[in-house]
Amino acid sequence: MRRAVRRTTVLGSSGALTAFVAVLAGVLTPLPAGAATPSTVRSATAATLYGAGPYRSDTSEAARQATALATSDPAGAAAARTIAQYPVATWLGEWTTGATLDRTIDQAVAGATRTGTTPVFVTYAIPHRDCGGYSAGGFDEATYDAWVDRIAARLVGHRAAVIVEPDSLAMLGNATCDTALGEQRFRVLAREVDAFTAAGVPAYLDAGNSNWVKPAVMAERLERAGVQRARGFFTNVANYYPTEREQAYAEQVSALTGGSRYVIDTSRNGQGWRGTWCNGPGAGLGTTPRVVSDGSRLDALLWVKTPGASDGTCDGGPRAGTWWSTYAQALVANARLGTPVTAPAPTAPAPTATASPKATATASPKATATPSPKATATAAPKPVAPGVRPTAHRDAAVSAARGRLTVRGWAFDRDDLSRAVTVRVLVDGRTAGSVAAARSRPDVDRAYRVGAAHGFDTTVAAASGKRKVCVTAVGIGRGGDTSVGCVVVTVR
Repeated sequence: MRRAVRRTTVLGSSGALTAFVAVLAGVLTPLPAGAATPSTVRSATAATLYGAGPYRSDTSEAARQATALATSDPAGAAAARTIAQYPVATWLGEWTTGATLDRTIDQAVAGATRTGTTPVFVTYAIPHRDCGGYSAGGFDEATYDAWVDRIAARLVGHRAAVIVEPDSLAMLGNATCDTALGEQRFRVLAREVDAFTAAGVPAYLDAGNSNWVKPAVMAERLERAGVQRARGFFTNVANYYPTEREQAYAEQVSALTGGSRYVIDTSRNGQGWRGTWCNGPGAGLGTTPRVVSDGSRLDALLWVKTPGASDGTCDGGPRAGTWWSTYAQALVANARLGTPVTAPAPTAPAPTATASPKATATASPKATATPSPKATATAAPKPVAPGVRPTAHRDAAVSAARGRLTVRGWAFDRDDLSRAVTVRVLVDGRTAGSVAAARSRPDVDRAYRVGAAHGFDTTVAAASGKRKVCVTAVGIGRGGDTSVGCVVVTVR
């Protein structure tokens, strides 16, 4: 149900990680000195693990669709461009093996290194994936173990985070997932956790969502899957439940698993529960990806599910994983990108769901009869408390005249939307100029509801030849600056 699966031949190698562990002391900068252990992975701060935040790829699925639809579907292309402005996790499965797997990981790691951010990967090839549902598939156990080892070995010495197999644990209550499969799941996932921890990579295990499995049952499954040796767990992947509800649930699970950290998928929860897990009508983009420091065990809000990708052939959608332009447009139109994060109440009530959801005709894990609480978002998002980095985008960096370089884009900071963000342009590492992002950009206001005066267009002097141009949005509040990335431009 998460994305389409393309069957392919595995080219993976065997995976002993022992040789790599000794390297960690001098290479792995995000974690404390010395070989990585469960203790170091679990005790590191979220800021250490995520740096400047989750990594945004210029070649994401949304970015590719923005280009592909530019002529045939202008409205769809505009929606895809909006989605492409934010970090989305990179999914790895049967469609990424061998050299393709290596290249996918290396490109994300290299891009993240340039921007000081952290790539988030999703493993999605576990044996008997989805228990025969919309996204059925996966490797056999031996192939899967080798594939995981290859990923872990590729990530040694680099900052990264891994979302481990969405639905793998929450689905175990379904009739289509028998006891034997459950035992295999625990074995396979525990081994995967150990592989990533040995590589110094924080791994998050599946904890379903707030309306699926009771906290105590979920905690027991997480323990058997090795959560004490992982960073923690994730919730709400590909679902729609409000962030505050998910956080209240996650805090309960965390308390039952030794204070495990967690992340929440907010990719489509801007409008709350939509009555179905599959291509929920009226859904909107949720809070933009960001690192969180609110005194809880929450590490970050992430976009794990690719917004715009279909859940499957239900509610009018194409096959799982296929880009659905109409749905992407609706997500953007209904977006609540600035919804603030609020810490859960200490006495938050337990979810009302039973230990496992009722099985449906398609064996999908998200369909439940329990009504969801009303969405809490208002017509316009409330200001986010100080401490949020600016949101910014570079539209273009071109040289139209000899010795001159023009940079265009937009930036805003929810710490104070009335003030223009200062945008700094660096050429070959030196500041070439600064400009206030105060030009009219109605398109930005339509997408983010922040007012139109957030564009910038500046021309700076630059020597002729190939120049590395970097753009930084200077934070207004305490959240720090945002790197908008670098690009090589040939200056006339």
